[in-house]
Amino acid sequence: MTSGRVESDLTARVGNFIHTIDRLCRRPARGEGVQDSPHVPAGFERQEEEPQERPQHTGRRGIPIMRLRNAGDWPEFLVRDADAARPVISARIRRSKPEIAPGDTVPVILARIVADLGADAERRSSADGKLRRVPGLRFPRYRMTVKVLAAWTARHADAGPDAEEAAREALRAVDRTWGWGIEAAERGGENVPFPFNVLLSLAPPFLHDWRLSGRAPLLSGRLRALRSALAKDTAKAGLPALLADLDPADSARVDRLLLSAFLDDLSRQYRRTPLHVRGAGHVFYPLLLLNEHGGELVELIAERRADLESFDPVVVVTYLPGEDPPSGEEEDPVSALIRWRRELVASGRAAALRVLREPLDVRAPGLPKDPVVLGTASRFWVPPSRKPPWWSTPLAIALFWSVLAGAAGAYAGQTVAWQRTSCATGLWAPWAESGRQLMGAECVGVAEPGYLFTPSTPEIAQVHRRIHQENLRAAALHEEEAQAARPYVTIVYLAALTSGNRDSLAAVREGLAGVAIAQKNQNDSSGASEPIVRLLVANGGGRMQHGEAIARLLVSSSEAEAPIVGVVGLDQSRQQTVATIHALGKAGLPMVASTLSADRLVEESPFYFQVAPQNRRQAAVAAAFATTLGLPRRARVYYSHDVSDYYSDNLRKQVAARFAEAGFAVESRRFTPIGSAKPGPGDPNEHPYAGEPRQAGVSACDAKGLVYFAGRGIPDFQSFIKGVNETCPGAPPAILAGDDITRYAADVRLRAEVGQVPFYYQSFAVAPNRCGQPQPHDFYDQLFRTFTFECQEPGAGRTLDGHAALSYDAAETLITAIRRLGGPVRHAVPVNSYTVWRQLSMLHTSSGPAIQGATGGIDFGGGTARQYPRDKPVLILRVKGAERPEQVGACGPPAASSSWCSKVAEKYR
Repeated sequence: MTSGRVESDLTARVGNFIHTIDRLCRRPARGEGVQDSPHVPAGFERQEEEPQERPQHTGRRGIPIMRLRNAGDWPEFLVRDADAARPVISARIRRSKPEIAPGDTVPVILARIVADLGADAERRSSADGKLRRVPGLRFPRYRMTVKVLAAWTARHADAGPDAEEAAREALRAVDRTWGWGIEAAERGGENVPFPFNVLLSLAPPFLHDWRLSGRAPLLSGRLRALRSALAKDTAKAGLPALLADLDPADSARVDRLLLSAFLDDLSRQYRRTPLHVRGAGHVFYPLLLLNEHGGELVELIAERRADLESFDPVVVVTYLPGEDPPSGEEEDPVSALIRWRRELVASGRAAALRVLREPLDVRAPGLPKDPVVLGTASRFWVPPSRKPPWWSTPLAIALFWSVLAGAAGAYAGQTVAWQRTSCATGLWAPWAESGRQLMGAECVGVAEPGYLFTPSTPEIAQVHRRIHQENLRAAALHEEEAQAARPYVTIVYLAALTSGNRDSLAAVREGLAGVAIAQKNQNDSSGASEPIVRLLVANGGGRMQHGEAIARLLVSSSEAEAPIVGVVGLDQSRQQTVATIHALGKAGLPMVASTLSADRLVEESPFYFQVAPQNRRQAAVAAAFATTLGLPRRARVYYSHDVSDYYSDNLRKQVAARFAEAGFAVESRRFTPIGSAKPGPGDPNEHPYAGEPRQAGVSACDAKGLVYFAGRGIPDFQSFIKGVNETCPGAPPAILAGDDITRYAADVRLRAEVGQVPFYYQSFAVAPNRCGQPQPHDFYDQLFRTFTFECQEPGAGRTLDGHAALSYDAAETLITAIRRLGGPVRHAVPVNSYTVWRQLSMLHTSSGPAIQGATGGIDFGGGTARQYPRDKPVLILRVKGAERPEQVGACGPPAASSSWCSKVAEKYR
């Protein structure tokens, strides 16, 4: 379309020209490049063959260079300052019109452009006439490149043969921040001990040289960009070597290096990614106005833009003060601009590339004397200035990061609080619960895979891992044998798994090992009536003081796929344990206690059973054994003053009564257990007070006859026996202790501390033989094969007491009740806590014990239903120091009892 077809007045020409400049600088909302203008002058008609709608290709990554002929005063007009009444193009366009004289080099021109674009400016808006602050752009890579080149130029002439070392020195001179850090580290190394002084003298220089190599991600920073610009085909070389190959006199290479750094800085600031939100706030490309003396820089930019894979967000307009029009008929400027825009954004790729690679040659229209006459209503006038997205403004970004930092801080604080109060690991998840809670100084609740209640030992961790592996295997078996209808159940091992005294951990480990062996044996079984067992480990606190809360937690967390059908373990016959039994009984969960022996427990709940004999039987056996020692018929019983400790008080009463029946003169003395309050002035108890356990041990040295200790093994008996050992090691009294002392006897190290004082103690389990010898029960063979540390003797891993075997028997008793619910092929009775409880009360056979456990026969029948076993063995063992305990007597079934057991009355069987 030529000027003969379209006659445009001055307003149309000027308005279209201004709009073209502004449109080139306007950045599309999405993508990069140039958009077509929706404004078309009234006199411009589309050709008949042209489609009415053309697609807008905003993804064409390229901006052509515009050559303006007969520019006149247009360059000055386009960069008017803030005092102008009205800007010609949008106020937010950053612009630069460097004064370029003949002979100015590319570095000089770039320095002036960077100074213009990097400075803040004030522009008057065309909409309301108000001044708008236009922040400057940042050029860190360009400035760093300039410093490096200046430093290298100063050293290049004297570099000599070692040019690479000179280049490294130039880089160190530029990178002074790290250099100061090296000097400070070297000075600080003089005041620190070896080997830290060596580390301070070697590490900073090494890290600095690695940074200067330009190869270290993050650490090298902007030096990596300089290395990439220098590398070309030698990408494996470091930055000092690449810089050494650069001749500062090679102006062409230096010019390209500086231009690359300049344009890379621009490209990085205009990135629109989630990590570069600020880049979306740049809604205009910067405008460069270069006169006829900047041709060298224009040629370099055109050379770079021939590679359209890298996008340079800058509009370059080179202008000539005057030039004769080309010969021949010249196209009307309005039509030329419209045609050019259409070819750029709506044509095919080949045509678009041709348009991009060829400068837009335009003759500037005559500048009107008063451009203000171009009214705002004219559609040729500059469109309203586009504003950056609200979320890309500095205030929005600051608010976003503040909110994000606050949210991260709150989440981190919540995670810390959750980990502290819930004894949890990992990150806090609102929908997840750890199943544990910090109560006082102890973490109580259910142990998830990988979690260990503290204090702990490597042996306990190994047992936990074994239980976790068996739980995984149980889940896999359930999936594989879903058609076989084997019941999939959960058994909870609830015990006192934490303690302020690490010496009780041997008993904790053995209880866990016992139930682990029972679970493994059962999952190895096959058959429709054989249950698949999943085991949960729960901690009720060091003295079971939180057992009631854990019982409520277990009730609320029962799973439908593997329901909780019973609880085994329990620990310490205390008031808190009774509360736990009540809570579990109200929930209908049957319990099988492993070591509990207080007489009153069987009366607390019909859902409660135990595999250990009662204290009344233990006391009767002790009295019968005492008659064989040849001592004066006098007995002194030491027991705990703690009124919440049902075990100690009940055992003291039973021992006193049974010894009195055997003709002994009995006196009782009480002591304050470690960690408990001493009796006050109004204490109604008439028994003599012996002080703390160590003081009680001191007082035991004057006993004439037998001393019976009816307290806890750890830490009370540990302190009691030390008092005896310190006072009368050469002539100690005869000491017999109750079954809770097995906690103390399980630790060889503790017994070795009082090697001069022998004592007797009662146990509910036979001590195993040494590894490699025939064992009294298959359980011990399996225990030693599964947990090899149990064969260490002496050591923390040796099983010499009954905790492992009793825990095994408790778990085996519950599993047997589940097994008996099934028929020969399939389960005929639903497996739940109530049916299992019913079956427990029926574990009785007339021909012998229903279960032959590791600690003896277990049978809850015999005339009337009972919740504790009949004729359960009670052993008497003698120990001195680190020596292996020696069994000196046993009372159980008549055929396997010592001769003196005949003195135990029938009612105590």
